[in-house]
Amino acid sequence: MARVKKEKVKKEKKEKGEKKKGGKKKLLVLFLGLILLAAVAAVVVLFVLPKFFGEQDETEKEPPKGLQTYEVGEDTAAALDTILEEGEGRLIAHRGPEKPKGDESQPQDRHTYIYEMESYAAVMDRYLDLMMGEEQGFVLVDEEYLHLQERPELVDEEGALILARASVLEGNVFQLVIGWSQSSGTLAVRVSTAEGGIHEPKNDTAPPVIAATVQEQLDTLNAMEPSQLTLSGSSMSEYDIYPVEGFVRIDEYYCRRFNIYAAGESGDIVAIIFLSGDQKHVFRMDVNDNTIITALW
Repeated sequence: MARVKKEKVKKEKKEKGEKKKGGKKKLLVLFLGLILLAAVAAVVVLFVLPKFFGEQDETEKEPPKGLQTYEVGEDTAAALDTILEEGEGRLIAHRGPEKPKGDESQPQDRHTYIYEMESYAAVMDRYLDLMMGEEQGFVLVDEEYLHLQERPELVDEEGALILARASVLEGNVFQLVIGWSQSSGTLAVRVSTAEGGIHEPKNDTAPPVIAATVQEQLDTLNAMEPSQLTLSGSSMSEYDIYPVEGFVRIDEYYCRRFNIYAAGESGDIVAIIFLSGDQKHVFRMDVNDNTIITALW
């Protein structure tokens, strides 16, 4: 009888664990959150897709087919759909027009478009070519509309961009906030206008030339002992390391951000590491509240 009871408890725990895991995956797909963390003088640091598939409301519509332009008031921009080739992705949902509650900086309604995709870097590179061309006239900016001087190296795993140009509405910026996550299989484009203007970096805050390439920094991190990054294990081969485009200024150092996961798993980030361009300084961010907690060396 004791053995039967033990096996029953074990089965119940297993079923409970499977239900919890499945629920987490479902929430990831159904409740995507759009979170833009502050970038320091150079780049959007972190971008997670917007909350979208919750309860239906009057602003949610069937996705338009053959979408050619995004429109907010009199501002228009070429839609991502115009460069998508067959099989690369498709627009699956559209929400708008809507205005965030209490957001007085949002003079006009905004729209959010959700795309189902599997690969992102190549598509977004082509889209940047179009949007930053003479006809469209957009530039890359951070969330304070500082003109970013360096085009980021995009990766499929996750990424974020803000494209902006002066709005037809005087004293405002017309912007496209774009984020994607390979784990969710989706890409979001939020189109809106907001008060402000695009400005150039001052000479004393412009990022210096970064000596190390992304690959060189990846090689450096992979060659470290996990303990040097306050991780467990005997080798960095036990982890997958993904770079996030652009640079972040920590103290006087310009650093690239790297998200670290357990190898072969698509779960939570186990560490967020910043490596300076000269590869002489390493910082670790608290993954719970996204604050720099220590300089490792």
